[in-house]
Amino acid sequence: MKATSIALGFFDGVHIAHQKIIKSAVDFANENSLTPIALSFDKSPLEILCPEKVRYITTLEGKQEIIEKLGAKAEFLTVSKDLLNMSPEDFIEKILVNKYNVKHIVCGYDYRFGKGGKGDTELLCKMGENLGFTVEILDCEVLWGEKISSSRIRELISEGNIESANELIGRNFSLSGEVCEGKHLGRKLGFPTANVFFGKHTIIPKNGVYKTIVTVKGNGYPAITNTGINPTVGGEALRTETYIPDFEGNLYGEKINIEFIGFIREEKKFDNIEELKKQIQADVSSL
Repeated sequence: MKATSIALGFFDGVHIAHQKIIKSAVDFANENSLTPIALSFDKSPLEILCPEKVRYITTLEGKQEIIEKLGAKAEFLTVSKDLLNMSPEDFIEKILVNKYNVKHIVCGYDYRFGKGGKGDTELLCKMGENLGFTVEILDCEVLWGEKISSSRIRELISEGNIESANELIGRNFSLSGEVCEGKHLGRKLGFPTANVFFGKHTIIPKNGVYKTIVTVKGNGYPAITNTGINPTVGGEALRTETYIPDFEGNLYGEKINIEFIGFIREEKKFDNIEELKKQIQADVSSL
């Protein structure tokens, strides 16, 4: 393989601190005729160790798309027990050096790797001197006096604080999925909706109604999206239900992207359908 400049990290959300790491690796690669790579994993090790705790901001496909827009090739190592049991020294030598021919590494100050997370930036620098690669360590990125991190972004999304989450991510938080058939209740109300269900590991904003932008076949439309179970009509399964005022047509089977812009109101159970219709009309008027 051609010599590489590698950005190291899990990069969930590819937030503004991640972007800085990746861009730095890309810049070094361009200046030194190297191949820029962002090296991550196909899933969190927690999926093996504590699967109930895993919630992703971005899908693997979404992460790859964002990384490649930043100018790097996205590479994902397959998480396995063998990989999790690999010593930090073997990770450096067998993967970074032998497999990827690394000549320059960029990572955050708190990057850990190898069995039990025993590998750190100090080890990277020490082994780099012997194995022929340089290491660039970026300091903590701070906004509003607190560290920018994927865990903080997940908290904000779970709280429904979409505006703040978007600032830390550096773009609008979004969910993508295939529209599936529901009970057609929205259509009967005069507000046909696109229903999308997500896997158990996807982070979804707290139950409520949001201003969104929905992209369908490359076109963006202002919309309102309800996350939750739709209690007024006896819903039970967690999903997003999106009404696109300016769209006409059948969306079943189409993949759509829902960008969350801001929180409108909490999800609530209305006494009757007429009250629900009036509220939806008020929600639409806020767009």
